[in-house]
Amino acid sequence: MDSFQFSAKFLRLVLLILGVSVLPKGAQAQDENDIVNFLQAGEADASKLMNAYLNPMIEGLSYGFNGGWYTTAKAHKSLGFDIGISLNAVFIPSSKNYFRPGDLGLETATLISPQSGMAPTIVGPSEETTYSIDVDGNNQTDFTIDGPQGLDFKETIKISGVLAPTAQIGIGIYKNTDLKIRWMPEVSMGSSKVKLIGFGVMHDIKQHMPGIKVLPFDISVLVAFTKIQGETGMADPTFPPSPGDTSPQRMDYDMEAWLFEALISKKLAIFTFHGGIGYNTINTSSDVTGSYMVPGYQQPFTDPVSLRFKNNSMRLNAGIRMNLGPIYLNGEYVLQEYSTVSVGLGVTFR
Repeated sequence: MDSFQFSAKFLRLVLLILGVSVLPKGAQAQDENDIVNFLQAGEADASKLMNAYLNPMIEGLSYGFNGGWYTTAKAHKSLGFDIGISLNAVFIPSSKNYFRPGDLGLETATLISPQSGMAPTIVGPSEETTYSIDVDGNNQTDFTIDGPQGLDFKETIKISGVLAPTAQIGIGIYKNTDLKIRWMPEVSMGSSKVKLIGFGVMHDIKQHMPGIKVLPFDISVLVAFTKIQGETGMADPTFPPSPGDTSPQRMDYDMEAWLFEALISKKLAIFTFHGGIGYNTINTSSDVTGSYMVPGYQQPFTDPVSLRFKNNSMRLNAGIRMNLGPIYLNGEYVLQEYSTVSVGLGVTFR
């Protein structure tokens, strides 16, 4: 079936967030096995299938954008500052390459191929899947649909994960407390647009610990929040809106990520070694809005898909920063549900 390339548009939104304008070649092969085919399973089953298919990508991005908040536990003096950029490589566990449709409580859709009962997620291999659809609930196949193949991340972009760049500024404000701000102004590409903003506060707690504050290392706590909002147009003549409906056909995307962490660091010569223990909590919503006339159904689907992702994870991290005068280079590894490796550079003053 000729589709409106739903998953390619979704990937364009994701890559727009990442500042990338070229899709992996796997994404360009989604024309006939597209995620929009899931709509033909009915609204309830389409939400479940899309959720399971997209979940690893959404979770990977959320962990990536929750990283790179600090390179030292030492707060700036008042009006001191740093400006830095970092790139976070998020490694998606191989266990996320597949999902089992039979465990989703589907009402109309049944996976009939492959016989293993496993379907690839968006990051999984480019394997074909076929579903039988029983619209009337009479245990008979009314028609079949092809599910979307995975984008085979390990082969197309050579890592089992996604990349999440961040840019931010930190400012010393009062009593060894830093205010951190990260942002990306609204950026448009085709029918997609996205923006990002985040705030964090890092406070030196060693100063409040008698007998500890004289020791030669720094201890701080960090609370940080990141919010990403975006949308991408979904209009296509294959799935036209119902007659007279002028509401836009689009996907709205909203992610909120919180980070709570205790930090420690020690400077030796030109190197600063740091580590921490913390907790991520991330909520994401992604809604397909508008009305769609879907082949196989008499009535249009209105706001047919509402996806909700929530994931929490403890995290342990260790890193090193090399200080070259006001310029620094840094690297960090974070052990969590979706582990990340971060590298970055910046300038710091006071």
